[in-house]
Parts: sequence; C-alpha cells; structure tokens
Amino acid sequence: MVDTFYLHIEFTGKNGCSINLPFLCTKCGTCCTIDDFLTAGKIKSLQEYPKVKAKMNALSDELGKMWEEDEAKYDYYTTHHQCPFLVNNSCSIYEIRPEGCRLFPNTAFGMQTQDCKGLNSFKKMRATLKRGRRSKETCRFFEKASTSGRSDSVKPARFTEKQYQTCISRLCQAGISSDELSLFNFFNGRN
Repeated sequence: MVDTFYLHIEFTGKNGCSINLPFLCTKCGTCCTIDDFLTAGKIKSLQEYPKVKAKMNALSDELGKMWEEDEAKYDYYTTHHQCPFLVNNSCSIYEIRPEGCRLFPNTAFGMQTQDCKGLNSFKKMRATLKRGRRSKETCRFFEKASTSGRSDSVKPARFTEKQYQTCISRLCQAGISSDELSLFNFFNGRN
C-alpha cells in the first residue's frame, strides 16, 4: 500500500452515504519540477542525510546565482526542470520528502496541475460521483505503517450494496482503470 491523498465524500439527502475516493499517482513526474519542490516545504530529517543536504546546498547556491543574474532565466529554469531528487520518475528521497510532496495533489500547486494523467482521472471521477448530488468533502491522507509503526487509518465509508454498485457504475463510465478500482476497493473496505 502506498501513501496517498483521498477524499471522504459524504452524500447528503434522504438516503445519505459516504465513499472514499483515493488519488492514484501514475509517477508521471509532472508535479516534480524544481518550482514545486521548492514550494513544498522543508525536507524532514535533513541533518541525518548528509548527501541530500549537500545536494540541497549545491542547488541553493546554483539557484541563488541564477536569480541574481537573471530572474526570468531563474523562473523558466525552476518551472521547466525536474526536481533534482526525481530519478527514473521516482522520488529518491521519498521517506523524507517535503510535506507538500507528501500531500500532493491536495496542495497549492497540486489541484491546479493540468498535465497529470492520474490527477485528471481523479478529478473526472470526483465530478462523476458528485454530479447531481449534494455532498460534503473531507480531504484525508493515508500513510502506510512506517518504521515507527504509525499508520493513519482510512475513514470508514458508509453505503448500502446498491449505493456502492451505483458508485462503481459511475466510475466505470468515467473510465476508472483496474489499478484505480483496486485502490478504490481497498479504501472502501471491499478488498
């Protein structure tokens, strides 16, 4: 199981129910630009990772010089170059990544992203589930058990079999993938 953001959607009305809609990262790297990384917050436990600290110091020096020389060049560079910790479309500092990276897409830069296949699918499924229905959303985050043994539990969903099948039918119409469906089932206690 992966760490992931999800929405707990409560549908209001006579036959109210709730459902959990998880975001499945496709590791496209779209969100992993230098600019997004720099706005994501501090790296956890940086002192314990001297190689990461050295790389951060070198990046800071390079970007500082670039900023002083030409702000436009700096802006272009940070928005068009990948995060220095992205290696083969995977985060090389995943365990200590900044909070903004942990919470993606529920971040200032996240939901505005246009080119992320996983996020576009998530937004489409969200709109499909909510279409014509009053609802309340709660943003949540699931973190798998770490070495400390800590794990955030998934907020329980509440639905009848018919309501669940209606959600599945809507999600199929929205083009849910088999991987997304597996994750959806896990987050709704159907695995």
